[in-house]
Amino acid sequence: MTASRGRLIFIITTLVFLTLLVMVQLVRYQIVQHQPAGGGLLAPIAPEPAPRGWIYDRNGYVLAANEPRHAVLIDKTSADLEEPARDLPPMIGLTPEEYWKLVNTKDLVEVPLARDLPTEVIQRIRDKEYRGVITRAYWKRTYPEGALAAHVLGFVNEEQTGFYGLEGQYNELLNGATITTTDVPQVRPGADLVLTLDRTAQAIAEEELARGLADTGAESGTIIVMQPKTGEILALAVAPGFDPNKYLELVDSEPKRFIDQAVSDQYEPGSTFKIFTLAAALDLGLVTPQTTYNDTAYIEIGGQLIFNWDRAAHGTVDMVEMMARSLNVGAATLAMQMGQQNFYRYLRAFGIGKRTGIDLQAEAAGELRTRDDNPGTVDGRPGWSEGDLGTNAFGQGVSTTPIQMITAVAAVANDGVMVQPHLVKQIVGPDRTIEAKVVPIGRPITPQTARTLTDVLVQVVDREVAFAQVAGYRIAGKTGTAQIPVPGGYDEKYTIASFIGYGPADDPQLIILVKLDKPTSSPWGSETAAPVFQRVASRLFALLDIKPDNVQLAINTEQ
Repeated sequence: MTASRGRLIFIITTLVFLTLLVMVQLVRYQIVQHQPAGGGLLAPIAPEPAPRGWIYDRNGYVLAANEPRHAVLIDKTSADLEEPARDLPPMIGLTPEEYWKLVNTKDLVEVPLARDLPTEVIQRIRDKEYRGVITRAYWKRTYPEGALAAHVLGFVNEEQTGFYGLEGQYNELLNGATITTTDVPQVRPGADLVLTLDRTAQAIAEEELARGLADTGAESGTIIVMQPKTGEILALAVAPGFDPNKYLELVDSEPKRFIDQAVSDQYEPGSTFKIFTLAAALDLGLVTPQTTYNDTAYIEIGGQLIFNWDRAAHGTVDMVEMMARSLNVGAATLAMQMGQQNFYRYLRAFGIGKRTGIDLQAEAAGELRTRDDNPGTVDGRPGWSEGDLGTNAFGQGVSTTPIQMITAVAAVANDGVMVQPHLVKQIVGPDRTIEAKVVPIGRPITPQTARTLTDVLVQVVDREVAFAQVAGYRIAGKTGTAQIPVPGGYDEKYTIASFIGYGPADDPQLIILVKLDKPTSSPWGSETAAPVFQRVASRLFALLDIKPDNVQLAINTEQ
C-alpha cells in the first residue's frame, strides 16, 4: 500500500513538472520569440529605445528630460491598406485623404503615419489588431523650463541627435545604447549631466537681459555670470532666445536664433580691452597707478591718427584717470612704450585669439593680428600694421568672444590665474560619477599686478560708473563702447555697449559680463550695459548670500 502510494505521488509529480515545462516553453515562444509567419529565423523582441540622460542644474532642478511617446506606422508589404482606412485616420488626427497620400508615398515600405500620440490612443489601435499597422514607443526630449537656458542646452531632434549647446557637445555621452549580449538585448541609459548653472541665477540673468533690451532698444545681448576662482558658469543668457521644445518652428525661418552668441559671436570689444593693456604695462613695471603722461587730443602711430572718444585733450593724467575716463590716447601710448612684442605676448597670455575650451559647441577663437603672424596682405585683407598696435590697445581691430573676455578678466579677479570656464559639474553614469575639476589655463600676470589693477578698477567704478555701483560692495569693472566694423570702415550709427565687473573686490565671488548689441537709447556702455550689471549683481549677491563688505569684514575680524 505504501509502495503503491509512493509510485502514485512520483507519477503525479512528474506529470506536473512536464506540464509546467511545456507551459514555460509555450510562453517563451509566444511572448519572447514569436514572429509572424514568413519572418525567418526567430529573433528577440526589440526593447524600448535607450533613454537619453537627463540634465539638471547645480541644485537638482530638471532642465532636460524624457517623456514616453508613441508613433504609428504601416508596413505596406503586410497590411491591408483598406481595412484601417475607415477608422484609423481620425484616431491619429488624419483625414482619409491625408492617410492615402501617406501610404501611397513611393520608395517607402514602412510609412510613418503619426507621432507624439498618447497611450490611450495607442491602446485603441492595438485593440483593433490591424494587420501591418505598427505602434512604436520612443522617448521625446522635453525641457520643463521652456526657453530657460536654451542656448546652454541646445535641442534634440526626432532621431535623438543633439544640436547646439550641451545637447550637441555631449551628444554621444547623453545618448543611451542597446547592448546585445544575450537573447534579449539590454538597454543602457545615457549619462546624466549636473551643471554648474543655477536655475534661479539663470532666470535672473534672462529677466534682466530682456529688461535691458527693452530699456535700451538693443537688438540682442548677452550676460555671463561666472565664479572667477573655479570657472563655473552660474548663468549664461542670450537674447533673443528660443524654446527648445519648439525648435522646429525656427529651423527653416530663423536658424541663426540657435547660435550661442556668448561663445560663437566675435566682436571688437572696445574699451574693456584696456584692462589687458594696463595689466601688461603694470606687470612689466613700466608704470604704476600714479604714473602720469601728457594726454593730447590725438596720437599718431604708423601714420594713423588715434583720437580720444571725446576728441579732447586732458593734459596731465595718471593711470587711474586714464582708465576712468577711458582715454584711447593713453592706452595707445602704453602700447607704444611696451613695444609690439611685449604687448602681444601679454594678449596671448590672456588667451586672446584662441578658444577657452568651454564645453559648448562651436566656440570661436576670435582674431588677433600681429606683425609676426600677419605681415603684408592676408586673404586679400591688409595684414598687421604699426597702427594696429595703437588701436588694439583700446580694443579696436581685434576680435574676441564674450566667453573669452570674461575668462581673461577673471584672471585679474583671481590673483592672476586664468581658469577654464565650464558648464558641467558632474557626469553621472550607470557605473560611476565624474566630478569636474578646476583647470588653470594660464597665469598672465602676477598676484601683485592683479591686486593693483583691481584697486584701479574699483576707482574707475567709484569715479565714473555710478550706474554700476552696488550699495555695500566694492565693485571693480570697466565699460566698453565699441564701434562695429562694416565693409570700408565702421558703422557710423550703432555700437556694441558692454560692461565687465566683479565683486566683492576684496574677495571676488562673481564676475559678470553684460553685452548689448546696437542700443538706441545711448551708444555708451556706462549708460546702457552698466545699469544691467548693477541689477544682476544686486540680485545675485542677495540670492547667493554674498555678504556686504562691512559684514564680511566683521566676520573676518571675529575669526
